[in-house]
Amino acid sequence: MKVEKSSQDLENEVIFAGLCIHCGSCNAFCPHMDFSQENGEAYVVDECAETIGLCYNACPRTFLPVSDIEQKLFGQTRVDLGVGVYKDIVQVKSKNKDSILYNLVAAAFDSGVVKHFVLSEPKSKKPPVAFPVVVDNKKDAKKYIPEKTMDNAGPLITGIGKAYLERKKDIGIIANPCHLQGLAKILVSDFNTGAERTSLKIAFACSSGGMTGCSYCTDFSGEFSDISYSPWGAPKGSGEAFLIIRTDVGQKVLDEAVKGKLLEITNKEPDLSEMKKFLNKKKRKNFLNLLGRDLVTAKYLKLNVDELKDILE
Repeated sequence: MKVEKSSQDLENEVIFAGLCIHCGSCNAFCPHMDFSQENGEAYVVDECAETIGLCYNACPRTFLPVSDIEQKLFGQTRVDLGVGVYKDIVQVKSKNKDSILYNLVAAAFDSGVVKHFVLSEPKSKKPPVAFPVVVDNKKDAKKYIPEKTMDNAGPLITGIGKAYLERKKDIGIIANPCHLQGLAKILVSDFNTGAERTSLKIAFACSSGGMTGCSYCTDFSGEFSDISYSPWGAPKGSGEAFLIIRTDVGQKVLDEAVKGKLLEITNKEPDLSEMKKFLNKKKRKNFLNLLGRDLVTAKYLKLNVDELKDILE
């Protein structure tokens, strides 16, 4: 699906409307967009002559056909509205002193799933701003592993574009759900970008947001990832987390982490009630922001009526 709009439309409909979440999808492969070094927000560099702009079509806040993206990414649509498409959900803990997320990255390198990784380097806490870095081995990755979702608050998808320009392949990324919405749109589009060199997408399930645009997000688990990492719902203080395995690639990385004694599966059938309670509470609140109290306008989001029932009842 392509929409005949470009950077000027993106500026009016998303940036000036307060919907931008600084994900970097618009300027990862488009020379007419860039982002502020101060707050990470996107802006138009120059007038664009394209009638069908990659920037507009890549942005997760212009339109988001969830079911279409799921069908193209996973070959199916969700049966679980709160979590999205998945193959398995397990509870894990680290078997060493490193974090669960780092051990996933290490396993991804060890298994050959990735040769490079896009990670975040926080530059500011107020406002939260982080910029992408591309590392080429698991040792260099260690200092860039995010501890919380706001460590990723910046245009991380531009890191995929940077890696592509450096002729790198088999690229992994740890990102927030909003980043992966934009990357998913690029991956399933008809645009020739080089984003297909992304071989692993790890989502950091999001607890909240630090930007105005975050109040319009409905994906808190990272529904377009290969693996979602969620500390939300796991026993507090345990150091454990849930891993939502969505694809065969995600399963391969988890298997390598277990085989390499980096991670231990502590519960193969964890109680998901607290995680789903958290996810649905956030979704419900932000759906109301999207729809308005009169339930007429849905801004950028495109969903079927049936996809709203469980949330709005």
